[in-house]
Amino acid sequence: MPISRTPPIIVKRNAQRGLEIRSKSVPSKKAMVGEDGKPSKGVSTARALISGKPISKKLLKTMVAWFARHDASDKERQNRRDKTSKAYQAFLAWGGNEGRDWAKRTVRRLEAEEAKKK
Repeated sequence: MPISRTPPIIVKRNAQRGLEIRSKSVPSKKAMVGEDGKPSKGVSTARALISGKPISKKLLKTMVAWFARHDASDKERQNRRDKTSKAYQAFLAWGGNEGRDWAKRTVRRLEAEEAKKK
């Protein structure tokens, strides 16, 4: 049975919510803004998740790495308590808890399938 790389509905909703909070924020409170003032990778990731199209293995691995970096500390989790914070916006844009779990599970399955083919 093929492994679906299409984001679950809850992941799409989380990403949409993250972008909605971001769009209602004043510029100084907007998350995912690069040094050049343009939207960063988090915005394009959210848009990819919202699209409902299959996500590439490369982006899934990027998601796993992003969550590993940004979900590791107590400080990160505390920053997300404020439901308008930059940390919360970004966390949702990347799919939230469900996005983290789905990306990890999907990458693990894809790699196991590739290993069987060798």
